[in-house]
Amino acid sequence: MKFAIIGSYGHRNFLLNSLSKLPESKLVAAALWGDDDPLPNVLRKYQTDIPVYDDYRRMLDEARPDVVGIFMPLHRLAEASIEAAQRGCHLLSEKPLATTLADLETLRGAVARAGVEIRACFNLRGSPAFQAARDAIRTGRIGTPILAFGQKSYPFADRDKFFASRETYGGTIPWCAIHAIDFVSWCCGRDYARVAALHSNAVHPSHPGMEDNGGLLLEFQDGGTALITFDYLRPWSNEKRWSWGDDRLRIAGSEGVVEVVDEGSRCVLMTPAGREELPLPGERDLLEEFVAFLQTGRTDLLTSAESFRATEVALKARDAADSRQMVDL
Repeated sequence: MKFAIIGSYGHRNFLLNSLSKLPESKLVAAALWGDDDPLPNVLRKYQTDIPVYDDYRRMLDEARPDVVGIFMPLHRLAEASIEAAQRGCHLLSEKPLATTLADLETLRGAVARAGVEIRACFNLRGSPAFQAARDAIRTGRIGTPILAFGQKSYPFADRDKFFASRETYGGTIPWCAIHAIDFVSWCCGRDYARVAALHSNAVHPSHPGMEDNGGLLLEFQDGGTALITFDYLRPWSNEKRWSWGDDRLRIAGSEGVVEVVDEGSRCVLMTPAGREELPLPGERDLLEEFVAFLQTGRTDLLTSAESFRATEVALKARDAADSRQMVDL
């Protein structure tokens, strides 16, 4: 299976690291998203000697890859994905899949017409602690999930110039909170009905288009509530004394509570029988499972429909925050 990569922004390592574990798959070409793209330096770290194009459309036409990784600045993700889908390529895309609802619908149509698959980089589905929480809920250990809390917390650190503008960044809900939108729904096995949200830039005036704090209030279909917070307020030091992000999850059900704690590293269950730390399964690799699905049809960690749905919810939640109105999902 032939792979190509467009750009080097964001979760490019999901593609580049995983390819080494897929002996029948090979990276055959790469394309820059612009003059500032450090992709050639990234590829040198992987000792990858492949052609690097200035024009990603020409790369798609000449290299004819089976799967393309899309790692552009966020406002250009949909553009590149549509071009690749129109050429019959399957897609592994940085999230969000699009930064506007109009672009998302155009992409959805392109993917459907081409009969290709698309996956957003929702890596936390493969995390052992989140898998353990989902398994506990699916096996009925907390009864019916009713109330969920999710957290995404990052340091501001160094942020690219395109983060400074809403037009090129798209908003922190689609970029950051989208992970929790996805893992809360995935772990609970429940979809959303309505959302209200708030967001603001409180302490980073250099990036006015980049909200550094906010929260979502979501209603589940058939009842129940989810609360999601997100921020760029996590302290950071060059010594890297703690993890980059602090991901948390708490789900309260009719018969118990399950929590992902300690920066997403542990899963704890509490029921009338007592409190226990759940054993963690192995890490699951998003790209490995995507390739296995394409080759054999085996059940995948993520689907195209789920990738579109989480993006749609995130974009509508951003609109809810902008308008300060509750929005139907």
